[in-house]
Amino acid sequence: MMHLNLQEETPTILIVDDNPNNIKIVALILRSLKYKIVIATNGEQAIDLVEQTRPDLILLDVMMPKMDGFEACSIIKSKEENANTPIIFITALNDTESLVKGFKAGGVDYITKPFNKDELISRVKTHLELKQTRDRLEKTTQHLSELNALKDKMFSVIGHDLRSPLSSVKMTLEFLSKMANKKDDPIVENINIMLKTTDEVFGLLENLLGWAKSQSGNLSINKEELLISEVVNSVYLLNKGNLELKEISFQSEVNENAKVFADLSTIKVVLRNLVSNAIKFTPENGTITISANENDRKTVITVADSGIGISEEDLPKILNPNTHHTTYGTNREAGSGLGLTLCKDFVEKNDGTIWVESEQGKGSTFFIEMQAGEN
Repeated sequence: MMHLNLQEETPTILIVDDNPNNIKIVALILRSLKYKIVIATNGEQAIDLVEQTRPDLILLDVMMPKMDGFEACSIIKSKEENANTPIIFITALNDTESLVKGFKAGGVDYITKPFNKDELISRVKTHLELKQTRDRLEKTTQHLSELNALKDKMFSVIGHDLRSPLSSVKMTLEFLSKMANKKDDPIVENINIMLKTTDEVFGLLENLLGWAKSQSGNLSINKEELLISEVVNSVYLLNKGNLELKEISFQSEVNENAKVFADLSTIKVVLRNLVSNAIKFTPENGTITISANENDRKTVITVADSGIGISEEDLPKILNPNTHHTTYGTNREAGSGLGLTLCKDFVEKNDGTIWVESEQGKGSTFFIEMQAGEN
């Protein structure tokens, strides 16, 4: 398990000045604030001490022999590990050119000599707080990045290591169900129960992977002109087993020329979920009807069922991504509440809209409106 430790140690401040008196005054002021003090008397020494002590802030005199503060600052800041270390110049220079030169070298602030005690404390505290905030953000970002990598690995395992064997189990159960002739045989009944459960798990797995891709920004939307009849036929074949188990009539009233400009993968997921949802809430011997018609460069696809319908109270919750709503189906089929949330997300990512109309006891109709064809 990964732990995020944001506990902060006592800040270390490096004071760089060739004048011992200035060092004594600054050190005396800062020691009263319980900071750790490190001292350098020239630029070269300062560069070495930065590598050794990793200070949280540097107070750097500008006018020093051999290497001035600007050059020392540039060398320190040239190393990536020092990018977030604030450097405050201590200088008697107050002309604009010198100040600009200091900022270009990598300084974040300056204090003019002779300096004021309160000003020194205020500026040091401010830049230490800013650095601590940046450090916390970096640690948090790194931690989140590690968690995200773990999540991606987990979904990769789900996607590849679980989906393949589950598909094999599903195909085997479908084969056994078709081969069995005796409807009242307990073995056949158990096979059908396992097949229904496997279908539910497989659907949940597909939804989970789709939702994860969408939320992580890794979902690719590649729009193309699609014949809706072909997509509907594909979705029908995926749900054929469950339709037969509940003896539900599936009717397609899709105009054979009706097209939609959308991403094939996500639209199949949407229709699969809507049909699966309709099966769940439609009693045995019920009817599910899909239709699609073009009008004014828009295509409206409807998925209607003769099921139990949705109450007025629950209707606003159905497509609300901020509300988790799930109920059992007519044969006590369980649900995750993720399917319809995914439908709304995928339809909107295809620049479409989705809504539902329902009357309790009479069934529900889901509507999808999208661009009819490529402009």
